[in-house]
Amino acid sequence: MWYNFLGKSIKGEWTMTHTILNTVITFIVSSSLGYCVNIIKNYKKQKNDIMDEFRKIKESQLMDMRSDLSNKFYIYDSMETVDDYLYESFIEKCQHYFELNGNHYIKNLYERALKWKIKYTGIMLEKQKDYKK
Repeated sequence: MWYNFLGKSIKGEWTMTHTILNTVITFIVSSSLGYCVNIIKNYKKQKNDIMDEFRKIKESQLMDMRSDLSNKFYIYDSMETVDDYLYESFIEKCQHYFELNGNHYIKNLYERALKWKIKYTGIMLEKQKDYKK
């Protein structure tokens, strides 16, 4: 009996070779798909774990910034005038806090800080000159 390359005899009968080949191909394809699905699941889990870590870090930064800004606000608010470099530092830190989507409490302090009397020391101008060099 003569066979073609697929294992099919010339008379049209399927042979054992075709059955084995079909089984092997099915096994390889299903194993590959299962492996790909497993890789995707692991990737999603790792991505979620990393995002959780970033959220924790962000929350920690927000808590530190909130505490620092609150402490500085009440110290500076009790002063008659605030030096310009302290004022600039406070305002910049508030803006960074807002970029991290901090809460409204610091926004209230920020709005009150905008009304402070500022004592111009000239230090900020010197710093700007140093940055330009």
